[in-house]
Amino acid sequence: MSGLSALEHLKQLVVERTGHHYYVDKDKLLYDRARERMVSRGLASLDQYVQELERVGSDEWRALEDAITVGETYFFRYPDHFAALREDVLPRLIAARRDVRSLRVWSIGCSNGAEPYSVAILLRELLGDEIDGWRISLTGGDISEKALSAARAARFNAWALRTMGSEDRAKYFDRDGSIWVLKRQFRSMVRFERQNILALLSPTPPLEWTAFDLILCRNVLIYFSPAQAVELSTALAKRLAPDGVLFLGHAEATLATDQALWHAMPQAAPAEFVQALQPLSPAQPFIYKPLPLPDPPPLRQVDVLPLAGTSTGEDTIEAVQQLADAGAYEEAGQLCLRLIAREPTSSRLQYYDAILKQVSDDVSGAEAALRRALYLDRGFVLAHYRLGMLLLSNGRAIEARRSLLTAARLAEAAPPAEPLPEGQGVSAGDLGAALRDQLAALGEAA
Repeated sequence: MSGLSALEHLKQLVVERTGHHYYVDKDKLLYDRARERMVSRGLASLDQYVQELERVGSDEWRALEDAITVGETYFFRYPDHFAALREDVLPRLIAARRDVRSLRVWSIGCSNGAEPYSVAILLRELLGDEIDGWRISLTGGDISEKALSAARAARFNAWALRTMGSEDRAKYFDRDGSIWVLKRQFRSMVRFERQNILALLSPTPPLEWTAFDLILCRNVLIYFSPAQAVELSTALAKRLAPDGVLFLGHAEATLATDQALWHAMPQAAPAEFVQALQPLSPAQPFIYKPLPLPDPPPLRQVDVLPLAGTSTGEDTIEAVQQLADAGAYEEAGQLCLRLIAREPTSSRLQYYDAILKQVSDDVSGAEAALRRALYLDRGFVLAHYRLGMLLLSNGRAIEARRSLLTAARLAEAAPPAEPLPEGQGVSAGDLGAALRDQLAALGEAA
């Protein structure tokens, strides 16, 4: 079997087993992640690795699934979704279930658990002292055992809590050095299990996957083929209670079930991001489906995207962020590079280029982009922090400590309550304190 045919065979196996159509046109990314596993198993060729995967009873599949699963997430991701949950969806479901005092919630592709734990926090706040009289079934499912282990541990760094203020962090978490541990009353509300939602399309899907009051399936369907995404969204709608609610991600806005089943309810809040789709009859469920992200204007090689508002192109950088949040990493990277060609001295654009390169496992490219960002802005706290963490993950501890120490000193020199640029709500004081703890754990006298 040639190298190319081995890769094609591997791709076929991955798509068939996991449904991750995402890798159909990402040969380099798939090869790099398979190669890591190949080296760890002491195998000399991709042919041998594919044969290992095909061996009956092979345990290697779970390790590969961990390697190819993209799991970046954080608490209360997408504020528009959680505003709708807090202000409309959960209060309405609680009112409708007050007689039976029971709620079933399913978080699909839960990764490190931030999503179902965020829902647990909302439910405990909305129900208050009543919650002890309710039966809350809150399940987080993921194909990655590594992600599920992290979710059960409920230990998070400051970056996973970046949308929270210091008061909320103290309310929901306990500190353990540089780590934030979710309080027991929230952890105990969620259980985690290994799941592959392709099972929904099998002749005998799991019996317990039914009658959910709320299903969150955000940025999951983007990894499947368009046809499978439509099938899965249709199957998920059928797994809801009659008045249940399904949340889809921004990138899945065009993948809802048969449009004959749904029509827009324009009064829903927050209307600027979320459409509430209400049923045509009481026997059908609700779908909260975000409006699709606008496509960036087509660019010719000589055409330049106008940078609106400020000299750093704030609006277009936000477009890069939105595409990346929706899982469209390749499109986000291409847009970012086009913008850099127009404004090569933007440290913010270099920073986002680094993030996108890191997601694609281009470690050397990410490091180079972070160093360019810091050359342009020596006071860029988050770039120092990311560079330190990148170096640390690659075993370069001495260089990593130096970058993290610089980030800590810059953060502590800023007003403590000041949100850090590109920190998505992380304050200078919070990051400074977390970094000091991390440096102490690394044996660095700050």
